[in-house]
Amino acid sequence: MDVSQPPPQLTAPSHLAMNTSIPPPMPGSHGNHFRPHYHHGHHGGNKPYFKTFNTGGFQRPFQMTQDDFDGKRLRKSVMRKTVDYNAAIVKKLEARLWQRDSRDRFALQPESIYVPELLPPSSYLDNPSNAITTRFVKTATNKMRCPIFTLAWTPEGRRLVTGASSGEFTLWNGLTFNFETILQAHDTSVRTMVWSHNDSWMVTGDHGGYVKYWQSNMNNVKMFQAHKEAIRGISFSPTDSKFVSCSDDGTLRIFDFLRCQEERVLRGKYIHTRVVIYAFNMVLFIWVQNFIGF
Repeated sequence: MDVSQPPPQLTAPSHLAMNTSIPPPMPGSHGNHFRPHYHHGHHGGNKPYFKTFNTGGFQRPFQMTQDDFDGKRLRKSVMRKTVDYNAAIVKKLEARLWQRDSRDRFALQPESIYVPELLPPSSYLDNPSNAITTRFVKTATNKMRCPIFTLAWTPEGRRLVTGASSGEFTLWNGLTFNFETILQAHDTSVRTMVWSHNDSWMVTGDHGGYVKYWQSNMNNVKMFQAHKEAIRGISFSPTDSKFVSCSDDGTLRIFDFLRCQEERVLRGKYIHTRVVIYAFNMVLFIWVQNFIGF
């Protein structure tokens, strides 16, 4: 046998060759004629139950219609970074049964095998440098691009609430950094927000001088006007029975939280106050000129 020559082409006789230019015959049909099944609707006209198969290949003599889409559009895949701190919290819950303080805590070495022994920053009060954040993680952009004036973590630390100049609240996932919901909270820009010490209430202030009470499920229960101009800061008393607010109107006002009534007004030199802190029987305020008063 001569292997230097290619094998012969095997072709079927012309009367046995299969014609692939037409669809295969349907069971029970006569010949090679394709007859789709029709139904008679009450709207009139005959419509086939199924669409005929398009055998035109990739070269279409006509433009694609909406029927050629299945309703799912392909999107570019995005890899999301996740900062999962649950392992450290679980480790702390396990270790608190036998660890009194830093004396019973294992020392961490700069090796990867010590990662399972890592605890949350609150467990390293004797070493505050452990809580210094030096690594950039993620940039998250809201749907409506506008300035963000204030933000606050939820008490459990799973979500981040931001207040925008459009008056919207945006809840961000604290693990994957994607937004979960958007809520129209104020009619004007949200300037400040703070959680109570018992983690049950959040108080926000806007550019119009209005204060709103929010529950942990973002349900608004109370609104009143505390100042005539923009509110710059709010702080709760240690017992959560009162809170103090500072505004561009040059006053510091102390309110009863439950009755929503003003108890005292501090006037005079507070026109440039931007930050206020309520500590026991003392109110600490900070001016724009980096001046601290009591």
